[in-house]
Amino acid sequence: MAVLYPLVLVGAGYVLFKSRKRGLGVRGLFWSVAWAVAGAAFMFSFVTGLSIGLYLFPAATFGIFWLALNAPYGRELSGFPVGIGAVLLGLLFA
Repeated sequence: MAVLYPLVLVGAGYVLFKSRKRGLGVRGLFWSVAWAVAGAAFMFSFVTGLSIGLYLFPAATFGIFWLALNAPYGRELSGFPVGIGAVLLGLLFA
């Protein structure tokens, strides 16, 4: 299961690179928040592992790939590590 997480990120990076070449997508705060939610779901799925993370992983993967196709700009992509950091901070202070 742990091997799938890097594969998802590499695959989404490839899709993101290809969609940038096509010039798809629009810019805005909505997409940054969407990337943050996807990052939080992805990290929460990773942290919870074989419990609820097993069920959350397909939804997080779908969200990441969908965003890679529809919001392929770097400025909005900065929300992804923000979502990851939010989950890690939540675990730190929980």
